[in-house]
Amino acid sequence: ISIQLNLDDELPEIRADRDAMTQVINQLLTNAYLVSPVGGDISISATLHGAAQSLNGHTPTVDSILISVQDQGGGIPPEDLPRVFSRKYRAENPLVPGLGDTGVGLAIARALVEAHAGEVWVETRTGVGSAFNCILPLEPTVESA
Repeated sequence: ISIQLNLDDELPEIRADRDAMTQVINQLLTNAYLVSPVGGDISISATLHGAAQSLNGHTPTVDSILISVQDQGGGIPPEDLPRVFSRKYRAENPLVPGLGDTGVGLAIARALVEAHAGEVWVETRTGVGSAFNCILPLEPTVESA
């Protein structure tokens, strides 16, 4: 598997818990690795997004960083999308293609992103792959400070 890293040239720093963000990125990468075929590609990107700039139906209210991890795992069936970030999702549905872990990691990643006043979601194309995205504000809110 090859990994492609695409970062904006001058990304600003964000105020966030380093360990929590490491855990989020590790979980998204682990899932991408587990579902991608041998010889496949994983793409990681980080881009700056201004307040109110729409991101496929997600519109941050402050300047934010969008992190996206894209895999070639074949996608997630549409009927399973509402439960992707549920605890034990994979354990309850062991044959769902496009999801590579026990489900606990994605639930934890979502909780950590939301604790930083961010948002996480998945975009998927059946037979192609998925993009797990998270958006994090540059400045923390009262809840995540």
